[in-house]
Amino acid sequence: MASRLAASRIVHAGRGLSQPTAFGKRMDRLSNRVWGEVVMPTDTKSLKVVRVMSAEPYETKEQLSPEYYPNLPMFHYLTKMLRFHGLFFDDHVVFRNVQDNLKTIRGKVVRPPIGQGKRAQLRGKK
Repeated sequence: MASRLAASRIVHAGRGLSQPTAFGKRMDRLSNRVWGEVVMPTDTKSLKVVRVMSAEPYETKEQLSPEYYPNLPMFHYLTKMLRFHGLFFDDHVVFRNVQDNLKTIRGKVVRPPIGQGKRAQLRGKK
């Protein structure tokens, strides 16, 4: 008779973790807290917040760090030199140069120095 009771106690002890008893729920919450998971069962919207907050910060991501992006002033200078030597052709730069030449032919100032634009000229006439 004692062996039958011992076997039933083993079954009852294992049952508490997987079945929805109060003890099983507490053990599930405790294991979630120990392993760093969401403690209480939540919906998908709340899990999205948890996922966003537990993600790696943007500052530590390699593809978002300043070292990831190329040195743009250096590339601008290099393409300018290649264009000057005739090794690189940029349609947009050619179009802007043609437009600037047409403006100067009409007598317009393409890019006036700072402080000598239209507003400064109007202020000087008064």
